[in-house]
Amino acid sequence: MSLQIVGKLPNVKKPYFIRNGEGERYLFGTQVASIVATTASTGDKMEIVQISGGKGDYFPAHVHEKAHEGIVVLDGRLEVELNGQVHLLTAGDYVHIPAGTVHAYWLQSHRTRFWSFTMNGNLAKLYSLIGVPFDRFERPPVSQNPLVAESFSELPDDIDIKFVPRQQTNGLPQLVKGGTTPDRVQPYVLESGEGIHLLSGDTVHSLLTTKEAADGQFLALVSEGPKGLPIGEHAHEYTNETFMCLQGQMTLWVDGEELHLLPGDFAYVPAKTPHRFRCDAHYTKFLGVLTPGQFEDFFRILGDPYEYPIFPSEPAAYRFDRVIQRIEELDLILLGKPPVPPAVVEEVNH
Repeated sequence: MSLQIVGKLPNVKKPYFIRNGEGERYLFGTQVASIVATTASTGDKMEIVQISGGKGDYFPAHVHEKAHEGIVVLDGRLEVELNGQVHLLTAGDYVHIPAGTVHAYWLQSHRTRFWSFTMNGNLAKLYSLIGVPFDRFERPPVSQNPLVAESFSELPDDIDIKFVPRQQTNGLPQLVKGGTTPDRVQPYVLESGEGIHLLSGDTVHSLLTTKEAADGQFLALVSEGPKGLPIGEHAHEYTNETFMCLQGQMTLWVDGEELHLLPGDFAYVPAKTPHRFRCDAHYTKFLGVLTPGQFEDFFRILGDPYEYPIFPSEPAAYRFDRVIQRIEELDLILLGKPPVPPAVVEEVNH
């Protein structure tokens, strides 16, 4: 049975796969919201939507009382205001928006796309209320459904969003440069390639969040690696996982089914589901959002601190032995033989 979803998302927690631009699509103004995860489809507090639009499109200042939001830019330029400070983001940049943060955005290029994921807010339903169902993939050049103040009036109380006056801002938008992950919950931005880098074999895992920064609700990380071997099949007792291909291509095996992900594709792998993956392009980059955030410990045990955002020319030691030694501490169920380090595989093949 195919895991691919073209139209309406599942209303129960199950594995599924969505090609770029598919899912439930709604048009508001000249922006398109492609919803790929809801609280119903994930059986969780996680929701994910891909937003695309053009230069001049915007979303007004608002605040979430409970929901925590993260944004990763895919294409174009996105201006984001956080508590009165304005940042200009380009592809790969990340914005961390905890509950209580006043924020707004403006699209500053003719084709801008970004992923927005939220926790604990029931926000995906918003787009069906402010927009109309849309059966095309790209935004129209002219809006038949203008975004006006009335679009945001009388929203249900169960949607965690409150529109507020725009805050006073000082100076021009600042291009996102550098950035670090804080050790407490607060808004922040990271330039593409930043984060806490951990090297495991030939793959760099860059943590965009930590348990401290996300209050343990979720973990967001970017993984980058070369064409290589698949990791070992495994499952998690409690951790739900997403795979969002950003560059290159990858193969994902989910409960025995083989999926091929290209940029913009999305896969949801709930807890207790057997899975493994492989990078298939010489440079492959993908975003993962995991709930809750405790699985951060796995990446810190497996990987070694690393100062670069790109993997080394020669693989480092793949320290899965450390994972085996501490597996009782981790939400990890091995379903096959433990993965073999690349160097060992090379020796065997020769």
